[in-house]
Amino acid sequence: MNNPPSAFMVEGDLLRDVSISPEDMARMNSARETFKELKCILMIDVIPALGGWDNPIASEIEARIESITFGSGNFLWSHRYAGASHDAVNAGGTQ
Repeated sequence: MNNPPSAFMVEGDLLRDVSISPEDMARMNSARETFKELKCILMIDVIPALGGWDNPIASEIEARIESITFGSGNFLWSHRYAGASHDAVNAGGTQ
């Protein structure tokens, strides 16, 4: 019977858990919406003005948009409801 080694070396950095407050998540939700507006401006106005997708700059713009979206997890999309609840609580008004 093969016995696994009793110890082994693992290299890398140990990272601690990170928490994001509902207020910070609300800011991420706002950033996502602003980024969506910027993306529309780039796709509808700027890229056609550059001559369309044949221009290498258009491809660079698209690559950077994808990099930001994927790198940020679409501005922490999976946690968007924490920010939405913060906005709902702080929507104002008294009873």
